[in-house]
Amino acid sequence: MRRTWIIGHCRRCDEPNVYVLWLGPVQSQDHGHAPFYCCRPCVLRLEALVDAYNRRVPGLR
Repeated sequence: MRRTWIIGHCRRCDEPNVYVLWLGPVQSQDHGHAPFYCCRPCVLRLEALVDAYNRRVPGLR
């Protein structure tokens, strides 16, 4: 899957006018859904969190 980076607003660190990557939709119980874009440092942090989660939970690999 090819990643397409665009100039936008990082929804994780709130940094404006940076290259961001669409990671998918996020949902809120009270406010509906919205696209979730993150800058490179935030993408790397989220990937590290996912990796740590998958190493802790037996049977996911």
